[in-house]
Amino acid sequence: MPARLILPQSIYRALLAHARAQFPYEACGLLRGRAGQVTDFLPARNISSTPHSDYEVDAETLLRALSWEDEGDELIAIFHSHPTSPAYPSPVDAAKAFYPDSVYLILSLQRVDAPELMGYFLRPGAIFRGEQADMLRRDIPFRQVRPGLWSYHLSSAETLPQLQTGAGMDRFLIYDQPAGPIRLIVVQPVEILLPSSL
Repeated sequence: MPARLILPQSIYRALLAHARAQFPYEACGLLRGRAGQVTDFLPARNISSTPHSDYEVDAETLLRALSWEDEGDELIAIFHSHPTSPAYPSPVDAAKAFYPDSVYLILSLQRVDAPELMGYFLRPGAIFRGEQADMLRRDIPFRQVRPGLWSYHLSSAETLPQLQTGAGMDRFLIYDQPAGPIRLIVVQPVEILLPSSL
């Protein structure tokens, strides 16, 4: 998939309406399409136990999306809103990113008068275990972002000798067990095109 997504204005307006209707909770949904072109938006129910700061797409919506491949389309993007924070992946978003070929669309309503839509690929870069993971925990100031979830965000300019994967892009280091593996998630921006003619 190219690092850009063509999003019709009508679908952008549907995303915005869904996000505003769910405020102050995070809205979510799935987008269908092919070859970088979005063709449809399927709004979902957010069934997260913490919907102010997290999202989880309901099972019925996920099941409906499974038929798209049989019809020649794909799950081209996963949408959610950030009611009070920027249109940038949170550590929790990175920890729950299990669809590396789908664009993660984030619509920020932080500025009510100027909503911002951004897109990203969230892709696994490496997994560190054992001594490597212990060394990273010792050398990096991880912070607990949720009960049972620790994260460290590296900007594109930040380098660590242990981390060559994803150099030149923002990255998250994530772990959910005190002595367990550490996952590296690479954040790759995706250009969102909103042609007025679609």
